[in-house]
Amino acid sequence: MKRRVISIFAVPFTALIMLMFVSCSGSKIPADAIINFDSFERDLSIDTPTPELVDKFNNGVPADYTTIKKDGKEFSGFITENKSFLDEVIAPIIENHRDRFKQLPTAQIINELAIFGFEIFQKYFGKDFYRWGGDIFDLDDPQFEGVRHKFKYGLDCSGFTALPYELAVYFNLIDPKSALFSSKGFKLYCKENSLEDTGGREGTANNFRLDTKEMALLGKEIFRIEKGSAANNEQIKLLQPGDIVGRSGHFGIIIFVNNKPYYLESGGWVVPPAGGFPVEAKTAIEVFARNGYVSVRRCLEFDK
Repeated sequence: MKRRVISIFAVPFTALIMLMFVSCSGSKIPADAIINFDSFERDLSIDTPTPELVDKFNNGVPADYTTIKKDGKEFSGFITENKSFLDEVIAPIIENHRDRFKQLPTAQIINELAIFGFEIFQKYFGKDFYRWGGDIFDLDDPQFEGVRHKFKYGLDCSGFTALPYELAVYFNLIDPKSALFSSKGFKLYCKENSLEDTGGREGTANNFRLDTKEMALLGKEIFRIEKGSAANNEQIKLLQPGDIVGRSGHFGIIIFVNNKPYYLESGGWVVPPAGGFPVEAKTAIEVFARNGYVSVRRCLEFDK
């Protein structure tokens, strides 16, 4: 969930966050809809972090306070440094798999990177690695309020949802023109369609860092579930790895495990009450839709 929810719905920030986490704690996720990481194999293995890495990368590291200037205005707040985590921890693992990734269909690349990103952020920063205004490249403006905004590491919902696309483009595994849900892909889209990047504070530019407002408009809508409804089996069959699920205010992403669709998110109403584990897509969408409509969107046609 991100700051523009405040401006769109005129809800005080503290009330918004309280509602978000009350919804989390009140949700009930059936045990048979949850999958534990120990129950399936993954090609991108994550070693136990060394004491040195744990000391540097953990959820208690305070963020630096800074002031930036944009459009003649000054914006002060706390900044993330997720890029250092990418360079020191994530990059070496992905580089070791580069040759294998080059042989994989796009769907599998995004699927592996989504699962990997979710697991490695949990391993270093805990089951709930949410950080208001957090993206992997630290593109977002300094934040002066929000959940864990004074801490250095973590991803918000859109930062996590875009993560596999950002990684795929960053490591040259997918052409940015085909990865609309990445910052480079979004930048190309804006230039080609004369769309202005207004995701920063007070409507300023935001380095083409995707927020939920853009995610709710970009790509192709596969299907939509209205508030209080559930997806049927035929709709679930339409899902592909990398489909994003949500609406302006909050998004998560679809992964596949053993040919079955699951849902991942940072923050939100589904994964936290499931113990931080992936939740079957059908159940996740139904829980998500209890407090509003849910849109499933796709940014590229995958080669299955």
